Amino acid sequence: MPRPVGLRSGALLIIVMLSLLAGCARSPEAKKARHLERGDRYFQQEKYREAVLEYRNVLRIDTGNTQAIRQLGLAHYQLGEMGQAGRYLLRTQELEPENLEARLKLGSLYLLGGRPEEAVQEAEFVLERDPKSLEALALLAGGAQTPQQVEAAVRRLEAVKQTPLPERARFHLVLGGLYLKKGDAAAAERAFLEAAVREPKSVEPHLALASLYVARRDTSRAESEYKLAAQLAPVGSPARVGLADFYVSLGRRDEARSTLTEITATAPDYLPAWRRLGELAFAERKFEEAGRAAAVILKKNPSDLDALFLTGRIHLAKRETMLAIEDFRKVVSLEPKSAPARHQFALAHLQAGNVQLARSELRETLKLAPSFLDASLLLAQLDIQSGAVRPAIDDLEKLIARRPDALAAHALLVTGHLAARDPLRAASTARALMKAAPREPRGPYLLGVTLLAQGKRTEAGDEFARALTLSPGFVEPLSQLVSLDLAARQSDVALARVTKQIPIVPGSAAHQMLLGQVHIARNESRAAETALLKAAELDPRLTGPYLALGQLYAQTGRHEEALAKLTEARRLNPQDLGLVMASGIIHELTGDIPKAREAYEKVLAINPRFAPAANNLAWLHSEHGGEREKALALAQTAKDVAPDDPRISDTLGWILYRRGTYQRALALLQESAAKLPDNPQVQYHLGMAYAQTGNQVSARKALTAAVNSPVNFQGKEEAKKVLLSLQ
Repeated sequence: MPRPVGLRSGALLIIVMLSLLAGCARSPEAKKARHLERGDRYFQQEKYREAVLEYRNVLRIDTGNTQAIRQLGLAHYQLGEMGQAGRYLLRTQELEPENLEARLKLGSLYLLGGRPEEAVQEAEFVLERDPKSLEALALLAGGAQTPQQVEAAVRRLEAVKQTPLPERARFHLVLGGLYLKKGDAAAAERAFLEAAVREPKSVEPHLALASLYVARRDTSRAESEYKLAAQLAPVGSPARVGLADFYVSLGRRDEARSTLTEITATAPDYLPAWRRLGELAFAERKFEEAGRAAAVILKKNPSDLDALFLTGRIHLAKRETMLAIEDFRKVVSLEPKSAPARHQFALAHLQAGNVQLARSELRETLKLAPSFLDASLLLAQLDIQSGAVRPAIDDLEKLIARRPDALAAHALLVTGHLAARDPLRAASTARALMKAAPREPRGPYLLGVTLLAQGKRTEAGDEFARALTLSPGFVEPLSQLVSLDLAARQSDVALARVTKQIPIVPGSAAHQMLLGQVHIARNESRAAETALLKAAELDPRLTGPYLALGQLYAQTGRHEEALAKLTEARRLNPQDLGLVMASGIIHELTGDIPKAREAYEKVLAINPRFAPAANNLAWLHSEHGGEREKALALAQTAKDVAPDDPRISDTLGWILYRRGTYQRALALLQESAAKLPDNPQVQYHLGMAYAQTGNQVSARKALTAAVNSPVNFQGKEEAKKVLLSLQ
């Protein structure tokens, strides 16, 4: 009997030992070691995507693991995910300042990101420790900007000619790059050809020659070199993508798509090809196709900056504003120093109607990239619209001093001077633009606008005609000429003018819309309807024709047709606030207050700071049995967003009047009446405020103007009674 007991004890001991060993295998240190070993093995096999997953598992256990951080930076670099590579390589630089490989890769990222000074610093650091490092010499050459820096880089290369380095293709590639910077294309070509001889199976010499021939506009030889490079390189490689990019540059999009599709089919884990496919589809407005490409990338790497950025742009283009904002918020949180991401973030905020946040993001963009032209122009435009005209003018003048070729900045400066009520300086700026670019139609057009502001209608018309001669399809000067014709009661001339231009631009929705507006001015509703329907057909995404049709139908009592047309437009533009807003206005006109309120609330659900909807909803709450506190809050929001809108000042002023806050109400109503002197309802509100504050003379004047108006308005009978009591 003792033996069985011993056997049981021995078995128990074995089980205990196995459990302990299993526990050790499951310990954090053992798991970390296993993930590191797998990551290193995948990295050696060039399976960088799998390596990334293993190294990330290491960081879940040990957030400061130096090896995992370094290898993640290098793996992301190999995958072409430069934003993520940069984060890990910067951390590596802190943890392992003497790691030369990480510094070289970081320097390459600086070079790609347009920061050559920092790239040169990394190259110099490496060369101090390894003067014969060809990678560091290449980085130094890439960062050389001035003639002196280029010559210094050439001398550094010549100093190592007696070493084995000249036997390598890379040496001659670097030298050829420096020759290009010196403007010696022939010497550069010789160097690149020498590189191809040194290493016949190397991809880089052929890519360098291809770029050289593209610069010479020798597309045939460039294509041959790109194809050679693509044949030598793996399917999933920058060389293959470079061939696709070359086809895109020539407008041969089908060949580009075919090349990229072949890459994604054969090497589905090579994400740069998916990125290019997505970008190509986006450029062609094939948003669903672009979204599918981005989804493939995000499935493999949910933090891929390029895919998130592309997804945000897709949502922005489809006017899925809130989704776009969320996408760009993710990108900015992952890469706070990305100027393009902050610029797109600003555009998304602007699409949502949040001008202040848009301006804030644009300022951040320009801190990161002061020469970002589109961001500079948009910020100046928003500043002008927001009343910050002087700062906008100062910024534009500085921009033009740096970039005199930026014609859009000249044009915007004209707008700034006009907003500052300085038409003479505006005219001077427009003339400067005409002198700098005689064939640019915006010059005479803007000069015409400035002359019109000075009351010089004939001279303005001459300039608009000159702009139209320079660019017959330019609709803005045509629109100005039509306005002058209609103001002079020459509607026949206006109609003939538009009819003459339409055959020149038969596919222009804007011209058809202008034709519709002329017919409306001539009370030709059927012809107007035909033109506006044509405009909507030519560009279904353009909301103007639908709004004009809605207005036309409403004016002729065809409210149901107006609402149907706006509903049709909303199917194509579901996030377009103007269409929802117009529906609300028509419902309000027909007395359907619940539906009007619902429409305005829909607008505010999309954009809580959309001033027109906040204003109108405030009015409904105030005048049609709504919530008084909500009315006040909405009117104050509208005033904050659009402080210069006289209709909003009237709404807020009247709400305050109804609450007994007469002095504040009076100030707002005076402001409104100054800008809308012919509006009888505004005069009625102003007269009532004067009466309550004891100014009977001004009250009589305002109320008389309101009562004598032929227009009927809510409160006209009360205005008569109060006026009678003041006699």
